[in-house]
Amino acid sequence: MDYRGWAILACAIAAPLADLSCQTPIDTLALKAHTYFLAHDRLAGRATGSDGAALAALYLASQCRALSLLPADSEYAQSVALEEATVGPGTTATVSLPDGPLAFRYPSDFTPSVGTRATLVNFGGPAVYVGAADQLDSLAFEELQLQGSVALVLGPRVSVESMVVLRSRGVVGVILLAPDSSTYSLYQRSRGRARLYHADETVRSSFIPPLPTVIAGPRMSYAAMRGTPLDRDGQPVPGPLTSTVSVELDLDRRSIRADNVVCVLPGTDASAADTAIALSAHYDHLGVVPGVPSGDSIYNGFSDNAAGVAALLAIAKALTSESAPPVRNSILFLFFVGEERGLLGSDFYAAHPTWPLTKIKALINIDAGAPPGRPGWRVVTSPPRANSDYYPFVREGVPGVFIVPGPDPYEGLSADSSTALRKRWDFYHHPSDEWSEAFPFVGLQRYAEYAYLLARALDRTPRSSLNR
Repeated sequence: MDYRGWAILACAIAAPLADLSCQTPIDTLALKAHTYFLAHDRLAGRATGSDGAALAALYLASQCRALSLLPADSEYAQSVALEEATVGPGTTATVSLPDGPLAFRYPSDFTPSVGTRATLVNFGGPAVYVGAADQLDSLAFEELQLQGSVALVLGPRVSVESMVVLRSRGVVGVILLAPDSSTYSLYQRSRGRARLYHADETVRSSFIPPLPTVIAGPRMSYAAMRGTPLDRDGQPVPGPLTSTVSVELDLDRRSIRADNVVCVLPGTDASAADTAIALSAHYDHLGVVPGVPSGDSIYNGFSDNAAGVAALLAIAKALTSESAPPVRNSILFLFFVGEERGLLGSDFYAAHPTWPLTKIKALINIDAGAPPGRPGWRVVTSPPRANSDYYPFVREGVPGVFIVPGPDPYEGLSADSSTALRKRWDFYHHPSDEWSEAFPFVGLQRYAEYAYLLARALDRTPRSSLNR
């Protein structure tokens, strides 16, 4: 789907918003209850493959059953076969400079990024700086000799597409430079010790790069880039460096099982029921991360993404209430596992769908954002990125949208008050992202209501008007 498809979805939103009398109340008490359970310490952060995640999946299946939603197949759970590689203390890196080698250790100096069995491997070679991460998509690297080299990129994330180009030019590994200590710390904590990937190597990944990749912290970044020529603006110039980089991994691998949870509300129109509108949210989070300075090692993931899961359950309750108008199309509720580890559950579903992708009219994704105030109704669209579970569907041609509350002031609040409220509750990927009685659930209510109205609009939008 190209950019115009997103505009079509935005137009679909506008119709129901013109008559707000069609809104259905989303139960804030239900949002409170669902998030309280899912973000509780007893679930230990719902790490993919953990007992806490399994308990969360069982809870979701029970909620679907209570709402009389049907399983997508014979069961609500879709088994996702994964392998886990745990990074051990013997993981080291060496930057060899003209005046001698420097040794670096995991996790203080660097951390392996996400990977697969094919890319979580040792690598090494002469270093070449290829540019900043946000510029790579516009570069072709024609003038750089990259065969057999290790590419250094300024920034902790690079698109899979750019990595494919680097691999085609002969790059054997990538070092993502994170010279800011707080940025490196965030990514190092988020990655944890375990790296997960599909046991089925035929599953196409939207997020995991096709090259061995590590994220370097400040000390290793500065060492690898030592002596790099600068341009007039003081920025490093792409080209070969005087350093050689090598990485050796100490990994313990094992097989694990995790589950997507898939529930269906059948459509009532015989001519449309074989086509589904999908709503998705991931229920996993980071789990337990030892060594956190605050002493709280459980990453409960209230906002990311117990809130999104609670919103989907609230939408399901609204759609199945006795007073709700019946839906023409079937409604598919997708609760994905493994999003935090590289869109694992959604990529697996895209490869092994329980509902044919060609029969999914559109997908609405909710993730990583429990707004503490009511977002406005203004709609702004942007091109898709591999930053949440909608992307594997967009990649396969399914129209999709990732609803994100924007930066505008909340309804009824000034810009300063909105900024202060965000700061009070924004704990993205921190242990402080946990349930609180004081959290103002009216914002999450509006967020869920928005997705509900979009689903209703899509239900009455002819499929032929959506750009696939």
